Amino acid sequence: MTHILSAEQFSKKDLLQLFEAAKKLQKAKAITQTMKGKILATVFLEPSTRTKLSFESAMLRLGGQVISIPNAESSSLQKGESIADTARMVSTFSDIIAMRTGEKGQVAEFSKTSKVPVINAGDGTGEHPTQHLLDFYTIWKERGTLDGLTLGLMGDCKNSRVLRGMAKMAALFDMKLVFIAPEEVQVESDIQQYLLERKREFKMANSLTNVIKHLDVLEINRIRHEYFADKERAMKIGKQFILNRITVMKGKKNLIVLDPLPRVNTVQEDVDALPQAKYFQAVENGLYVRMALINQLLA
Repeated sequence: MTHILSAEQFSKKDLLQLFEAAKKLQKAKAITQTMKGKILATVFLEPSTRTKLSFESAMLRLGGQVISIPNAESSSLQKGESIADTARMVSTFSDIIAMRTGEKGQVAEFSKTSKVPVINAGDGTGEHPTQHLLDFYTIWKERGTLDGLTLGLMGDCKNSRVLRGMAKMAALFDMKLVFIAPEEVQVESDIQQYLLERKREFKMANSLTNVIKHLDVLEINRIRHEYFADKERAMKIGKQFILNRITVMKGKKNLIVLDPLPRVNTVQEDVDALPQAKYFQAVENGLYVRMALINQLLA
């Protein structure tokens, strides 16, 4: 039994095999029966739209069924049940679990007493591995490779589970990284050390304008005002890190723009019609990546 908890547990070979499987499923666009008789439990203790529906749709398209804990209030955790006992109970009723929580490390703790595979669908400021998978799959589909590209990660590089996880997964490939963030939430030493140990090239910038022409991919996540002592400065900086059409046009014609969504002070709507905008396409891609992952885990 394998749990999917972190971006770090994948190899380059793992990713490319998964992407090939997702591509076949996406090309067929057919409902299969590979998961007939199997049940996915979605345990979402934190709000979600895309991730929850994507997992549920993936299982249904594979011929399986879905049961759900839609929010924290619907769980016996509210009555004081331990996370370990909740895992024992949910895994009794299901064959695989997708779990989201607002607490870093809680999904890993849950997995310790689960009888079935657990997929981390986001744990606070911790990890969100399937988000990275769908983003890298989108890049791979567009470019045919993940090597030789320059990836820009813009926003809260310190606290964003998306940006931190993208950096870790990028280290599997011959990619250059550019962290674009204000000083207060620039990438921390642990991620820098992670990249240095793997001999990956990276640099830091405080403005997208100065680096956009060098980027092949730009992943954006919002500036989190809650981590700033000076709220006025946070509001001012937040506006400076919103991507607009004019800025995109300064980049390469085949630039790939990604946003994990929902977009809250990240990308203006005037970018949506540009061929560089791939964030809505990535949502669809994520369905097939999660289908391929479920197939792989329960094969």
